[in-house]
Amino acid sequence: MRRRTVRRLAEAAAVTAVITALGAAGLGANAFAGFERRASDSLFPSARRDPQVVVVGIDSKSLAALGPLPWPRSVHAALARQFRAAGVRVGVWDVVFAGARDGDAELASALAALPAAVVAEAIQTKPSRVDDTLLDSTTVEPPTSTLLDGTGVSLGHAQVKPDPTDGVVRSLPLVVDQDGTLVPSLSLAAFRALRGDAGPLTIGPDGVQAGGRFVPTEGRHELRLNWAPGLDTGDDKRTVISAIDVVNGTIDPARLKDKVVFVGATEPTLGDNQLAPIDKSGGVPGVLVHANGLNTMLTASYLEPASDTTTLLWIALVVAMVALAVLFLPVWLSTITTFLIAIGYLVLAFVRFDAGQILNVVYVFAAIVLGFVAALALRYATETRQRRKVSALFAQYVPEEVARQLEESGRLDAALEGERLDTSLFFCDLRGFTSMSATLEAPDVRGMLNAFYELLTEIILARGGTVLKFVGDEVFAVFGAPLPVEDHPQVALECAMEIQRRAPELDVELADLGIPAMQFGIGMNSGEVVAAHVGGGKRRQYDIVGDTVNLASRLCGQAGRGEIVIPETMRDRLSAPPKMSSMGRVQLKGLDEPVPLYKVVVDESVAVPR
Repeated sequence: MRRRTVRRLAEAAAVTAVITALGAAGLGANAFAGFERRASDSLFPSARRDPQVVVVGIDSKSLAALGPLPWPRSVHAALARQFRAAGVRVGVWDVVFAGARDGDAELASALAALPAAVVAEAIQTKPSRVDDTLLDSTTVEPPTSTLLDGTGVSLGHAQVKPDPTDGVVRSLPLVVDQDGTLVPSLSLAAFRALRGDAGPLTIGPDGVQAGGRFVPTEGRHELRLNWAPGLDTGDDKRTVISAIDVVNGTIDPARLKDKVVFVGATEPTLGDNQLAPIDKSGGVPGVLVHANGLNTMLTASYLEPASDTTTLLWIALVVAMVALAVLFLPVWLSTITTFLIAIGYLVLAFVRFDAGQILNVVYVFAAIVLGFVAALALRYATETRQRRKVSALFAQYVPEEVARQLEESGRLDAALEGERLDTSLFFCDLRGFTSMSATLEAPDVRGMLNAFYELLTEIILARGGTVLKFVGDEVFAVFGAPLPVEDHPQVALECAMEIQRRAPELDVELADLGIPAMQFGIGMNSGEVVAAHVGGGKRRQYDIVGDTVNLASRLCGQAGRGEIVIPETMRDRLSAPPKMSSMGRVQLKGLDEPVPLYKVVVDESVAVPR
């Protein structure tokens, strides 16, 4: 059992090492990164929604009332005045007021009257050639200077960052370099305005310092967005208010009081929708992308992908668990265990995602599948090899089911190498065989022996015994080797008695050959033996040796026709002894002291007290 356990542990370790190495190679080559991103998308929305974030949408209702875009600056001035009246803390316009227009002064005055205001500029970006942690702005469409000069209005860029592989927006550039000046995104500008941060931007290798907080970023200072319920669709009436309702003053001012209000297009036909993890078909209005950026910072719902090292540790752990389950448990139970491991990791991924860590689902799930298949294949190959080994070594002695149990119990190695076992055994000999064989033809002798062997083998195997040898007209059988047999003294004796009772069946079969009736003499014993596969070269066999065997062999010589002889030591171990007669103390060849023997009465098998 110990050797089998060690072997299976080594196999589990090998499977774990190989699959972990494959995972390391895949992660190093950035393979399946797209699949991992899409798998993580399914976990949104997960961020807690900050009630300070509200969106005023330019929707179909507003367009019908106020006309198509671009609206006159006076309309936005009216929005700003309503914000001021309702007590809005920060007004953010995801609208580019490019070029001088009528009403610029009115709008500038209305924005300046707000506690804080942010307006957008449209830009295009490219990777910086000077600083690999930043993006450089290229095409810039700024708002008219009237809105910025001396008004206290802040500027934020409206650029988002679609994934180049599938066009899905999962992050936005928090800061871009515009001719040497760091320009924040709309969401970061709104965050700074809310926190009263008017100083210069401070950036580090892996984040931005703003509003007394550190905001972690990835790549070129990109903020990974964490989407929140209520900020994931332009149709949510709790956080998205129609612009016309604000202009007309028909909403409860309490919905805007002390809020950060984003103004932007929510009508899909306006073309500002962006594909997002939460909606990859119709997309999400751009203004909600920026609103989720601010919400991510306000709630500190930052997301950080697990490192490759963490992923490899998880791969090693789950593969080890799966491999151990497959190699040590029944296949049906290992399948259930593997499924539970996968479900458990999925639940953990959800929990860790809500805590801000993105666990790698694709690689770990692939590792679980590969680990299960590899361990199952290894188990199948090992068991197939073991079954062949068992079949070759034991099939001639025990039933196939017993051979299989021997392998599954982990006792195969012990049975092969040798072990001490408590057993019961007997020798059954044909009486008068020598004289009969002298008068019979060779085919008749062969037929007689085959019939004798077949009958005894059937009876012995049916009771869980092992047929060890056919030696001429003698059969040697044991109970308790190689597999244990409960109450083996009683079982062995009942087997011997059945053989004696069924002798007439053999007589009927051989009568057609003209062979006279045969009778058996059986000598039995119980005790410790040494059992092992012995021999060398091409000739090996399973055998048992010891004084217990020697005594049983001598007792076979003491048994007459139709008799069973057992020693007193075996009689004392019987759980239900049949009727028997004492033969007294008999001196046997090779033994110093006489042995008390008993003769079992086969035709009166009712159990009697000792």
